[in-house]
Amino acid sequence: MSTRFLPVLAAGLVLLVTACSGDGGGTDTAATTGDTPSDSSATAQSGPKYTRFADFPGQALVTTEPGLDLAIQVKAVDVVWTPELAGVSAKAGKHYVAVYVAATGELADRGVQRAKIKYLQLRHRNTAGKTCDPYQPKEVPQYCFTEAYPASDLKTKVADKTWRDASWSADSLMGRDIDRGETVIGVVGFSLEDGADTEGLQLCGPTKGTTVDTDRFPCVPIPKPESV
Repeated sequence: MSTRFLPVLAAGLVLLVTACSGDGGGTDTAATTGDTPSDSSATAQSGPKYTRFADFPGQALVTTEPGLDLAIQVKAVDVVWTPELAGVSAKAGKHYVAVYVAATGELADRGVQRAKIKYLQLRHRNTAGKTCDPYQPKEVPQYCFTEAYPASDLKTKVADKTWRDASWSADSLMGRDIDRGETVIGVVGFSLEDGADTEGLQLCGPTKGTTVDTDRFPCVPIPKPESV
């Protein structure tokens, strides 16, 4: 080999090594920033979750507000034993059974106007052995019904597991429109004596044909309340 080609060959090798080093440096920089497709996907999936009504576990209660034709479906998603709810304190010697519910229209192809949950009732055992209804002082039934108070407004975009920390207030007189296929969240409280039996509780509600007789209301079982 002619010696006059050696400097040219050496210069070419230097440029080749430099180019390879540059490519490697760029790859390392991307790796240290963490800007990879898998990281971006994980970030997107870590946002708040809003479960659809059909995907919540438990049995749905179909109930119709008095005076309306369209029913709503309700599921208990959380139950808590608490001394205060929606800014209202329970009376001395009592607590609230707070039932957080998911609700949607009964029919998948239409919404419901002015929906409320204030007409829900809690069915519980009459362990005190006393009358439940002051208007029927001689009747001592096996079960009693307690009206919902307070009953909150209905909200959209309440992320899973955040309903206990949400800001709740009593519902408006107008209620809330539920769009077709929409899922909303609310909470109702039922005042019970401290030490009351909270086993076998059921959530009940009126129907279009039965608006007054609580013994004929449809009911669904709900979990035993947790203490907070």
